[in-house]
Formats: sequence, structure tokens, C-alpha cells
Amino acid sequence: MAKRFVYVIAFRGDDFLMVRHKDREWEMPGGRLLADETHEDAAHREFLEETGHSLKEIIGELKINREGGKVFVGLVGSKVNCELSEEIAEVKQFTELPKRLSFPMVEYRSMLDKAKRTVETFKKRKSIGRTASPLNSHNTE
Repeated sequence: MAKRFVYVIAFRGDDFLMVRHKDREWEMPGGRLLADETHEDAAHREFLEETGHSLKEIIGELKINREGGKVFVGLVGSKVNCELSEEIAEVKQFTELPKRLSFPMVEYRSMLDKAKRTVETFKKRKSIGRTASPLNSHNTE
């Protein structure tokens, strides 16, 4: 059975949060699932443990070709008073990918581009939901 894992690309405005692992470089928050934990629950737990922020909302999921894994797109929530995982050396917001990454740039670039499109789609839908209504059609008397 494939190991189950999750990672999160979460945004605050146009910035996204990354963590610098003590034994690696910059990467998206995430990790392995606990027994009987859902991918969504693991996303919330891992994000909090590694960034010290809640995951306000999961707004999408990106398709990946690795069995057992899921990548979620979310919105950064509030800072929580908790201890970070011992594995994490630093948490930082970025507008562009840093040069020193834990895994190949191509993996990050592809996922980040898809995540940014997911956020844009989410924003458009939210805006449309608030302002548009079929009841606002022109009167044709």
C-alpha cells in the first residue's frame, strides 16, 4: 500500500506560505497521514503544525500522479499560539518561489501555477455569487 500524504499550497492575498525544513530547504507544508485520518484533516493538522497558522479554507485539490497523495489549495487563516514542529526551521510568505527548494523546481512551478489559477477561479466565483443574480435582469415593459 502506498504511503498516504498531503501537502498544502495556501495563500494570503497573492502570497503563499512555505516552510524551511531543518534538514532540507523550502517546501510546501505537509506530511504523512495518521491512522484513520482523512486527507483533509491531515492538511489542516500538518499546516497548523508546520506554519503556526490555521488553514482557513480548502478551496481546491490539484491532481497528482502519486498514489496515496493529495495536494490541496487553501487560504491561510489566523496565527495560532502553538509550538511548531521540531522539523521546521522557518516559515515565510513568498510571491515567487525561492531559489533553494527541497525538491525539483519543475514540481513546484507546475503546482504553484495550478494553485494560482484555482485561487483566481475561487475569487471570481465568490465575486459573482455576491453581485450577480438572475433577478437583476432589465425590465422590458
